Amino acid sequence: MVLTAYVAASGNRGRTDVLRKGVERLAGACAGTLLATGVAAADITGHAAVALMFAVLAVALWLRPLNYAYWAAGMTCALSLLLGYFGQDAQHLLPTRLEGIALGAALSVASAWWLLPVPRRRTAT
Repeated sequence: MVLTAYVAASGNRGRTDVLRKGVERLAGACAGTLLATGVAAADITGHAAVALMFAVLAVALWLRPLNYAYWAAGMTCALSLLLGYFGQDAQHLLPTRLEGIALGAALSVASAWWLLPVPRRRTAT
């Protein structure tokens, strides 16, 4: 949640930029959760999971300049592979991650809308 709030709000160019980054991160995490669920169902473990994790991260890094959602999706899928590698059930842990990302995005957008300065119109004199 904190990471999402930081990523969405940092380096912004205004309220709409925070909103765009928050939505992209949430959309990417949703797509990554669906992809990760499929990968978890395939039961990829051991060295194959590590190799696939690095391949997913490389593709996500390559696609990141196009849209931040690709990076969020790749990180979520890589996290699923990492959790599976350590014997944890990613299918039960990823929804909690998704909830945290949604809450962090909502908080960063709400705070940007409330705190960022609003340009004032010039009044006729």
